[in-house]
Amino acid sequence: MNLDTSLAPRFVVFHYFINWFIQQFGSIPYFICVVGGIGAICTYAFYKCIKEDKWDQAIMIVIFACVFVGGLIGLGIDISNGYAFDPLLNE
Repeated sequence: MNLDTSLAPRFVVFHYFINWFIQQFGSIPYFICVVGGIGAICTYAFYKCIKEDKWDQAIMIVIFACVFVGGLIGLGIDISNGYAFDPLLNE
């Protein structure tokens, strides 16, 4: 059975961007800049919801942040083959 998946979303672009970023700058800057940036945005949204006393939205943001940030961490480790790539040491 051949299923047509032409309408399926293609997330390969994110994979290529993360691969390029890790190859150019290394794993540690990826975790600090990309993962930390997304984590900071989620933390700000969580703080804003707590301040406005919207606890249901705050819990949803925490769950979203755990899934999204955890996925970015796992993808970064998978792309870097489990070790931190430092372009300054590998010249």
